[in-house]
Amino acid sequence: MKTKGKLGWLFVLLPLLLLAGSPAAAASPAGKGLDGGRAPAPVSQLSDEERGDKLKQLETAAEALYGHMQQGRVEEAHAEMERLIAALEGVSFKGLTSVEGIHALAESIMDARETLARSEIVPDEWSRSSAVLRLAVNSLLHKDKGLWLQYYKVMADDMQRMNNARVGGQSEKLRAAFGNLQQHYETIRPAAVIRRDPSTVNRFDSWLSYAERLSNDQPMDEAALMEAIRQGESALKALFGRKGEEPVFLPIAGYENPWYWSGLIGLWIVLALGYTGLRKFQAAQTVTAVGRTDEDSYRHRF
Repeated sequence: MKTKGKLGWLFVLLPLLLLAGSPAAAASPAGKGLDGGRAPAPVSQLSDEERGDKLKQLETAAEALYGHMQQGRVEEAHAEMERLIAALEGVSFKGLTSVEGIHALAESIMDARETLARSEIVPDEWSRSSAVLRLAVNSLLHKDKGLWLQYYKVMADDMQRMNNARVGGQSEKLRAAFGNLQQHYETIRPAAVIRRDPSTVNRFDSWLSYAERLSNDQPMDEAALMEAIRQGESALKALFGRKGEEPVFLPIAGYENPWYWSGLIGLWIVLALGYTGLRKFQAAQTVTAVGRTDEDSYRHRF
């Protein structure tokens, strides 16, 4: 079973690398695929229009596969996986992503394919692997509006829950929040690798390993966690291409006494209302004064 899995991995990964313009093109015998079947069509056979059609087919197959695997529809999922693999034939991904991105896409395809090949259906695994593949394909074809970017808010919420648990000294809630963050990251990681510089992804990988160790420490090192979460905020922004001034979570979660911030916000509201009231009062006085002047002028004339 392991040998078959490795052969399947090579069947998908090597053609993708070849189609991306890898110098390893000579590694596969002419006319033969790694499984003994037909080799992928040469890139030169596809025009720009045909390439575009193939990529649309790839996205359509990934979306349909996601729906079938979420619902546990076995036959439909297998058929859609075959369509997805067929859509890869002869397609060049050059200019769409890096070699690391192609590796990530191939991994997500093989992960979903191996999940389908298992005799037992595990709903969580079907749901996870199909979501990862869908996000990876979507990221490949939608540079700035990929679905994976919507996970920023989800992961920011996970990080805020970590911070809240740190403030309250709740180690179990901290570990639970970190587990959710880690799971969400694993879901979007291939999509992120396809779009982001490897150093940005590696930075978040390293932070995640460090935060995992701190979250499991007993007793909990509150000061170290506070600094780690601050670093995580920066790494998360970089991963999702967010600006530095955009907060991941509200400052109130990072202070022992939230009443300070509540009072400050309340003070600003009172000042704003007071200023508005003063302006209205001054405007009313001006209207009254003008009215009296007109009345006096009228009396003098008659």
